[in-house]
Amino acid sequence: MKDFISAIVDSPDVAGVRDVFLQATRDAGFDHAVYAGRFSLSLPPSIMRGIPITFNNLTADLLAQSKSLYGVNRDAWVEWVLENDGEITAAELIARVGPEGSPSLAMGARNGLHAVKLLSLRKIVLHSVGAVMLIPGKDRTEDDLAQLWSEKADDMWLLARMAHMRIATLPREHAATNLTPRQREVLGWRSAGKTVNEIGTILGITAATVEKHMRLAREALGVDTTPQAVLKAHVTDQLFHPTYHPLTLHLP
Repeated sequence: MKDFISAIVDSPDVAGVRDVFLQATRDAGFDHAVYAGRFSLSLPPSIMRGIPITFNNLTADLLAQSKSLYGVNRDAWVEWVLENDGEITAAELIARVGPEGSPSLAMGARNGLHAVKLLSLRKIVLHSVGAVMLIPGKDRTEDDLAQLWSEKADDMWLLARMAHMRIATLPREHAATNLTPRQREVLGWRSAGKTVNEIGTILGITAATVEKHMRLAREALGVDTTPQAVLKAHVTDQLFHPTYHPLTLHLP
């Protein structure tokens, strides 16, 4: 487990975390695992509509069946993760809500995946939520899951927490936008506290042209105000990109 944790910490991207996590859970006796996480939940939807991070090693047949499910965001296991900490089994959750309350878990059970352990990562990273499902394999029983969990619980909790925390620090996919280099320059200088007239002087353009670029940037980002545009460009890694920063520009 020490080697797996080290590999997660050193992973350069989400794909690297995914590969290590799924290998570690397989080695621990869980044939299948599912991870889901959302971040930056404190920001208003107009600023951040972060794409959820999800990965799994479920079978192609099961994934194909899952595409027919509707209202997954209202599934009982999702609601449980949003409202609770700790862990619960699929059997315990379905006993509370009935099969109709969790179409996802009911579909898994129909395919022989009766034994499932669900972990809530609700409070592991500030302003985020995450979940992990661990499944010993097809036709394994609750007793099988209980025995495996008694041996591997501490390792699996450590692995899940570390994976979730590492993903929180890595670049993540955001909804696509099309800021031009000039729009980024204008927003960059605005974020540095420069006025419209000062930005025009720095860039050698008129104040009206600066205002035009700010308007176009707001439209591209889908926000109403320039401060919102600056914030959204920043949190989606478009403003302070490694290849661009206002302080690297040369003044005329």
